[in-house]
Amino acid sequence: MSEDFVGVGMNGVVQVTGTAVANLKNASFSITNDTVEEFVCNGQITPALLAATGQHCEIKAEQLFTDNTMINAAQTPGTAVTIIIGPNGTTSGKPKYTFTGCIITKLDLKWDQKSAVSNSFSAKGILSAVGSFT
Repeated sequence: MSEDFVGVGMNGVVQVTGTAVANLKNASFSITNDTVEEFVCNGQITPALLAATGQHCEIKAEQLFTDNTMINAAQTPGTAVTIIIGPNGTTSGKPKYTFTGCIITKLDLKWDQKSAVSNSFSAKGILSAVGSFT
């Protein structure tokens, strides 16, 4: 069983070893909390929550292609990145979501007719901080 929260229509930045390498657009994330439940069969099904077993987040975003940093992160198993997501116009007080230990699970490159290169990616990581921009 899981509880889900979805944040959609946000922009952000990807950091590799603390350095911003890409700005994001159309970023979205979902948070899933896995739980252990016990069902007692006594004429009715009554679930009892025993424990939360973990949380995982899936982040999806698009970016204008800047260099090979994201490709290298996707190509090298175990390379973790930090993803910071917030709404457009990240002025003081706007929400800020920081995901750490993110592993790129999928990366797509796209060339359009005007030779602009962009990519989209999916990553899994941990929501390590919920705050606001200062």
